[in-house]
Amino acid sequence: ASVMLKFFCISFLALGAGLALIASAGLVAVLLDSSGLPLVSFSAVILALTFASLAGMIGIIGLARSVPENPNLAKETPSSPDWRSSIQHLSGLTTYLGVPLGHLLGPWITWLIWRRQAPWLDTNGRAALNFALTISIFYVSCLILVFFFIGFILLGLLMVFHIWVLVRNAWRASVNLPARYPLSINFLR
Repeated sequence: ASVMLKFFCISFLALGAGLALIASAGLVAVLLDSSGLPLVSFSAVILALTFASLAGMIGIIGLARSVPENPNLAKETPSSPDWRSSIQHLSGLTTYLGVPLGHLLGPWITWLIWRRQAPWLDTNGRAALNFALTISIFYVSCLILVFFFIGFILLGLLMVFHIWVLVRNAWRASVNLPARYPLSINFLR
């Protein structure tokens, strides 16, 4: 059953990544307005981005919850700041570099790589991933509201909020303070 669950979650994650790539290509086609390309409707791109984010969220939540918490790691803080904690928080910014679902994949991958190496890396990674999943919910809501124009304004505000919170928590990690993500839902405890 565990193998089937992982296969199901990986399938959703792959579906989300594929839809995000298709939506990104469609967005480029809409913005470039190339005459040689087939006409892509803006609403189709928005719907593809919405479903990509939802599929990616389902896959990542399922895969992350299937990873048991490591009880061997004591809940301690490092004696000096660890650069990897800051990278875990900043990895959510990869979406602004053009990586489809980068806001989800960055924190998830860094958490998977470093979670067993130190307890504070596991804690910071879980916090960053919880915030990434929460931002995805806000992102999907804004994408739906794009059809009523208010979504464009909300997407802009969400983008500024997202960048500000990630940079702030990367700084907090660089000076050995615990992460504080406002409005974050605790998907992973």
